[in-house]
Amino acid sequence: MCAEEDAVMELLKFMYSNSLTVTTTPALLDVLMAADKFEVASCMKHCNHLLLNMPMTLDSALLLLDLPSTLLMADSVKPLTNAAKQFIALRYKDITKFPMSEVMALPLLGFKAILASNDLMVPSENIVYEAVLKWLRSHYSDVKERSEIMDTHLARFIRFPHMSPLRLKKILTSDDFKPKVVSKLVVEALLHKIEPPHHRDSSATEQPTPLKDRFIKRDYTLRPIKIVEFEVPRQQCIVYMDLQRKECAAMYPSGRVFSQRIDLGGQVVIATWTR
Repeated sequence: MCAEEDAVMELLKFMYSNSLTVTTTPALLDVLMAADKFEVASCMKHCNHLLLNMPMTLDSALLLLDLPSTLLMADSVKPLTNAAKQFIALRYKDITKFPMSEVMALPLLGFKAILASNDLMVPSENIVYEAVLKWLRSHYSDVKERSEIMDTHLARFIRFPHMSPLRLKKILTSDDFKPKVVSKLVVEALLHKIEPPHHRDSSATEQPTPLKDRFIKRDYTLRPIKIVEFEVPRQQCIVYMDLQRKECAAMYPSGRVFSQRIDLGGQVVIATWTR
């Protein structure tokens, strides 16, 4: 018998015995889909309970996220999908510890779970953006298709307000976005940068819930900076970097803090603060 037929037989057994004989994640997910199809709520609840109490692996997490979209929307299944997303986000929290080939091989839903995490540890948001471009190019060869996937699935997870001004300028001429989409994202990011800190927080809270996270600063290992450039009396700039009191205390007795890269006159500079 095929997997669907096996799942239906298990569903029938459950309706008579209130128990299941299958114990693997793939088999339980097949039964869950059958129970959803035939609207057997008690079996769905039982499958959810069994799956939530099984050890999570990367394979099982990806299987959970690959359920049919109609099933993913069900309230009873959301604890499962949330657990899968949290597992993937935690596994790849320090993404630099994993071979890039492993991250690039993840399917769209798994990759999105990483990007959505506020706890992702990366040197800067520029690195996140570069990883997104690399993932897109490894999965989609057609430029239009890449642009569509970027606009509809991935752009919302990139924290554009925390990217460097130079990178934002380059994004404006990128063919990885539709022109209208990229203009809106870059203008929004630049406006966010020039707002006073207390205004930034209020502006972020006014955004619709799915969009609020892109204003949240991740745990960057290189500190964001702000650059004010002057053309007269000669080319020069002032670089600002904010450090909270607790961050200064954490540097004691001999810690260091490194800034994100600063592009000045064709040269790349990284500022260092020591105590």
